[in-house]
Amino acid sequence: MRLHESLIWLALGALAGAGCVSGNKIRAAGEVIQADIEHAHRLNAQRCAPRELALAEANLDFAYGEVTEGDSPRAQEHIAIAEENAKKALLLSKDCGPKQAPAKEKEVVLKIADRDGDGVPDAEDQCPDVPGPKENFGCPEDKDTDGDGIPDSLDRCPNDPEDKDGFQDDDGCPDNDNDGDGIADKLDACPNVPGPIENQGCPIVDRDGDGILDWDDACPDEPGVPDPDPKKNGCPRKLSLVVVKKDRIEIKKQINFAFGKAAIQGAESFKILDEVVQVLNDTPAIQKLRVEGHTDSVGSAEANERLSQARAEACVAYLLSQGIAAKRMEAMGFGKARPIASNATDKGRAQNRRTEFNIVERQ
Repeated sequence: MRLHESLIWLALGALAGAGCVSGNKIRAAGEVIQADIEHAHRLNAQRCAPRELALAEANLDFAYGEVTEGDSPRAQEHIAIAEENAKKALLLSKDCGPKQAPAKEKEVVLKIADRDGDGVPDAEDQCPDVPGPKENFGCPEDKDTDGDGIPDSLDRCPNDPEDKDGFQDDDGCPDNDNDGDGIADKLDACPNVPGPIENQGCPIVDRDGDGILDWDDACPDEPGVPDPDPKKNGCPRKLSLVVVKKDRIEIKKQINFAFGKAAIQGAESFKILDEVVQVLNDTPAIQKLRVEGHTDSVGSAEANERLSQARAEACVAYLLSQGIAAKRMEAMGFGKARPIASNATDKGRAQNRRTEFNIVERQ
């Protein structure tokens, strides 16, 4: 016998020994049992636990009858039987109720906008309110009067075929002067870059920056000087000690100074400086020249920097004395900070003791 049944019978014995059980208490117990019976009905107990359900209902009725007759002990017996069977009916019927079919998932249909119903989504349709084939981007097919492959509806010049020259070929209009310089493309040596007719429609340039335009420059890639002879015009003057580069005036030999001082020594040193003067006079396009002094690693960094600065200033002072404007020059000493060879050998140290003439601003 299960534990709860044993407890019920013990309780009944105690009540019987007491003489009688209150009818109110039996009715209260009956209400609880009645609730369990109704719950069992909802679980379909009449199908899964018909015997237990019937016993619970019958004994509950008997209990109420016994209470009416004043036989509380008998009523309590029926209450115990009704309660036991109501619990069994609930237990046996917990999986007996009607199965609820799982709700079907709603299908979501995404509707793609196509206002004109031509099968081309509005997002891709160039004519979303007028039907047309996909091949024509959703627009109705139309004529191509000039036969340039661009439909008249998209052709800015439907009666003049596009010239397909790689310049604005999508507008349907021929471009007879792509760069707008007034020279027809068929006569323009540079049809996509504007230039004067004197230069066959090409822009006027001065590649070497010597102030002589390339079309007049016999040496367009080397800075030079004006010359009445067209074969020499724009070519560099014949110089023996310096070479003019785009970014510097390169000296072929070094300027000599007194040992540990800034005094320029030797006739050749002054000839080099005179050729630098000549280049600056011949090339006004050189607007700023930086004269740099450099030393080897012998001595302290501070002493070398002072010496290199003094030597650079000595060169600038000579150029000034020869008529070169101060605003076109600057002196800068770097000491031993920028070696071009190893300071471990005499030859390397000799190379590092040098003066440079670097072009920092050119017109």
